[in-house]
Amino acid sequence: MLNAFNQLPYWLRLGILFPVAFLNGWLLFLLIGYLEPLVTIFITATLLAFLLDFPIRLLELRGISRVWAVTLVFLIALVILAILALVLIPLILQQLSDLIAVLPQWIDTGTENIDNLRKWAIAQRLPININQVIGQIAEKLTTVVQSLSTQGLNFLLGAIGSIFNILFVLVLTVFLVFTGQNIWDGIFSWIPEPWNVELRNLIRDKFERYFASQAILAGILSLSQTVVFLILQVPYAVLFGVTIGLTSLIPYASAFTILLVSIILSLENWVLGLKVLIAAIIVGQINDQVITPRLMGGITGLNPVWLILALFIGGKFAGILGLLLAVPLASVIKSATDNLRYRLTHPNESMIAQVPLDSSSELINRNLEE
Repeated sequence: MLNAFNQLPYWLRLGILFPVAFLNGWLLFLLIGYLEPLVTIFITATLLAFLLDFPIRLLELRGISRVWAVTLVFLIALVILAILALVLIPLILQQLSDLIAVLPQWIDTGTENIDNLRKWAIAQRLPININQVIGQIAEKLTTVVQSLSTQGLNFLLGAIGSIFNILFVLVLTVFLVFTGQNIWDGIFSWIPEPWNVELRNLIRDKFERYFASQAILAGILSLSQTVVFLILQVPYAVLFGVTIGLTSLIPYASAFTILLVSIILSLENWVLGLKVLIAAIIVGQINDQVITPRLMGGITGLNPVWLILALFIGGKFAGILGLLLAVPLASVIKSATDNLRYRLTHPNESMIAQVPLDSSSELINRNLEE
């Protein structure tokens, strides 16, 4: 039967495979929605396990045993979590609360400045109807800033309030680090050869390299933006710097965050808002042009158009988690599709694009040494 299918025209084979894949994807989406929040907890724990497994394997490459590598990484992770829980997170929440409290005053100041600009435009008899344009901008800006600040605080408080889910994620992460190998062996054993080996290597390589690199880049950008904002004496510098860094986990999101932060600061002081915009763009470009290529390289291999479409679809179906998973998942689909297309167009040739299990560690380690 498989031979008969391979003898069909290429376009007909794609026409048969596409509706089957679409139906399976739709059923999987319904199942995920039914099992929430268990699926989100499992995916979050899996991502954390990927991040922890990366330094563990780097230590193993340097001759440290698995047990000691896991112990050392977990101790460092616990120290980092303690610092975040006791110092950084309370500071960010306090600054966020203060920002929400002072926002009405800043909005009033910004509205007054915009009104002065409107009066100046009328006095100069400008040909455009700047009165209506500026009024609409002020109204939209007020609504957006208030909505985003309120939703952001509610999201943070809701996430921190879910103590049970957080503990569940941490416990599950520990088990995945120790026993994840057996779990993935069982899952991929249901996939026929050679796709079980190929997909496993692709997923491990793409996801591990992507999230490990993105986590490092987000940390570097958060620290650098915060330091620059402190030098410029920006109010709520830690909140704004960390927010810009964390949103860099989603491609192109940090640009929107930089613009939003600059607009918020411009409400109170437009000169400071302009300085922050210029400084944040410079720091972001240094991060993108100097640090990112050395860590990321060509991990995704996606055209920017497909990247944007993947982000849109991921956000549509799974919100923030979907945005985080969209890029590596789309990269896996692209690589698997390229291999499938090659197999369909070259049925007499054998091609298994296996990725060595330690390729991600060796690649990033080599980039860091350079």
